[in-house]
Amino acid sequence: MPEHFARTKLNAAKVMHVIAHMEKGGAERQMMLLTQASRHSHVIAVLKGNEVASDTPVVLLENLNPVKIFSKIQAVIREYSIDIVQLWLPDRITIPAMLAAKSNGCRIISGDRRKVRNYGGGAFRDRLPYINHVAADLVVPNYPHFPPPLSLRRVLGVPRKTKTIANGLALKAREVPISSHPTRLLFVGRLVEQKRVQPLVEKMPRILAETGIQGLDIVGEGPEEAAIRNSIKTLGLADNVRLHGRLTDWGECFSPESHMLVLPSASEGMSNTLFEAISWGYFALTSQSRELDALLSRWKHKPVTFDHENLNTLVEQLRITNASPIESIQTRLRSMQCDLVEFSVERMAASYDGIYDQLSLKKATS
Repeated sequence: MPEHFARTKLNAAKVMHVIAHMEKGGAERQMMLLTQASRHSHVIAVLKGNEVASDTPVVLLENLNPVKIFSKIQAVIREYSIDIVQLWLPDRITIPAMLAAKSNGCRIISGDRRKVRNYGGGAFRDRLPYINHVAADLVVPNYPHFPPPLSLRRVLGVPRKTKTIANGLALKAREVPISSHPTRLLFVGRLVEQKRVQPLVEKMPRILAETGIQGLDIVGEGPEEAAIRNSIKTLGLADNVRLHGRLTDWGECFSPESHMLVLPSASEGMSNTLFEAISWGYFALTSQSRELDALLSRWKHKPVTFDHENLNTLVEQLRITNASPIESIQTRLRSMQCDLVEFSVERMAASYDGIYDQLSLKKATS
């Protein structure tokens, strides 16, 4: 075991995180925040080429070959005397890592960060992590799940070993006075089917004609980008809809005075982007979900929601928002900013630390 890893946090559990990237989306940000705030010791196993500078020890997985991943994870478990293996994503890496953890007597935490689809090829892919869930000691989603009574999830017994830990947000609320109604929409996220950006673009002619909104800015990258560009061209929206690629500082590139966040995702569980936008002072409209309602159950004011399957409801909500006094919009936003304290990094790290305590004790006594 590397000397500095052994001496940093004596008597702490040794946790290995398995993930494809260290800097990409919400799961990656959570992992980095957790390893910094936790009182236990951590090491990160990440796909080579996707690592970033970190105070946490990092080991590299050469490629996606499952046999090589198994061998590497097994070697790291032995070198670092790992107690707990925490599986993040994706399944091509985490399934062989789970097998290595299982064969070496480690406790396993299986992350659950995707709302499964019931259509297309994604329906099968979204359920592959269930292999890890069955093998794990604990399944940790970042938002409440409500599986149907006859779902595969219930048949496999996943709910019985599930503990929800909401994301921790390293945010400081910024009060930006909004003197008039914003005139542009802002989307931030991966350009994938589930985010439903293309249907939003296709609805833009009506939004432009009926709501006072004058355009849409899209921040992000992904496989849907070509189709989105084609829709913009076909609909003659080049002057109104702009693609900006990936921007890490999007909150500063745009202004709450000119932009409102819109998230038309097919599944909005715990959206870091939503909460980051609120912290930055942006008024937000997001697709409605039972999961989000449960997360925000104690909030006095909540983001405006609409039906992602019927974007006419978004048009109506934009009309209502633009007809509302600007003072009421600011009051609602400030209330939500105050409630963000519920999702602190310290609270998130303490919840995980409690799990690490329990699992390391079980390992020691087994």
